[in-house]
Amino acid sequence: MGNSPINEDQKLWLLIGAVFVVAIIAFWPLMTVIVWAIALAVALMPLHQRLSRRVRPSISALLLTLGFLLAIMLFVSAASIVIYDDIEYIGTLVATLVEGFSHTGFAAFLPVFTAAQLADMPQTLIQMLLDTLLSLTANPALLLLQVVILFLSLSMLLYYGEEIWISVTRNLSPKLSAAVGRMSEIAGNTIYSLIVIQISAAFLSFLLAVPFFSLLGYGHVILFATMIGFAMLIPLIGAQLFLLIFILYMVALGDIKSALIAMFIGYPLLSGWIDFYYRPVMMRRRVAVHPVFMIIGIFAGVPFMGIVGFILGPVLIALAVTGYEIYTEQTGATVETGNPSDVLQ
Repeated sequence: MGNSPINEDQKLWLLIGAVFVVAIIAFWPLMTVIVWAIALAVALMPLHQRLSRRVRPSISALLLTLGFLLAIMLFVSAASIVIYDDIEYIGTLVATLVEGFSHTGFAAFLPVFTAAQLADMPQTLIQMLLDTLLSLTANPALLLLQVVILFLSLSMLLYYGEEIWISVTRNLSPKLSAAVGRMSEIAGNTIYSLIVIQISAAFLSFLLAVPFFSLLGYGHVILFATMIGFAMLIPLIGAQLFLLIFILYMVALGDIKSALIAMFIGYPLLSGWIDFYYRPVMMRRRVAVHPVFMIIGIFAGVPFMGIVGFILGPVLIALAVTGYEIYTEQTGATVETGNPSDVLQ
């Protein structure tokens, strides 16, 4: 019998690759959870490294996972309490908008409500929210399982992440190792920017919204500040959309002066400088890719990949740009050193 064209090492890699492919196919419904677990682990890794100097890595991973879970629960609970306490006012706001613009060109963009729904708008909004949540959680047991898997994966990735990465990359050639290291650094910094800087932008917008809405004199300051903070988590369009709704609400009330203040002072203060100065500057410090590419990645990723596209879209764009830069650097170096193939051509 002739020698096999595939050596033992290649057979081993094929076997391992086949196992990974089968595992990915089998657990494909959980890929969104796994991607978010990896992204959160990357964002929390610098904190884990610092905390591991004081306590054991296993304790650090556990504390960060539980701390993140607690922070999410507190945040959602606080926001829910604020919105529920002001549900009557939110209902009044929505009813005012619908009735005020029902006979204008904006009517086509407004939701359709019956007279009974408009008369009891708070209950209508609660019912709409419940219907939305039920549609998103058709299988509550599966949702709970995904949450559990998310936090278990996050804890394990924090604890074993560095070890896994070192074992995967230690046998690479120096040239390939340098390229992989550069691309992994860009991917890590991109994920960090998307999560940490996005959250910091939302928190900053919330803090600025408190004095602004206090001076505007409409009351319900914490409600408006919470909503603008939530909206800021949606890059570029979230805060603008909320401010547009608020401005239209004031126009419907006939308060043109406050509408102009919100347009020419509120927008630059609460959204404009954050979207076009703070976020790009902070991202540029961490990511050597123009922020416009990040925005393209988000806008292209979310519609086609869902919520996981918020992470994968910008990361793939950043990796593509970095790959192109590595290619141009390598080909430029090849030409300068005089590759023999160039002479033959």
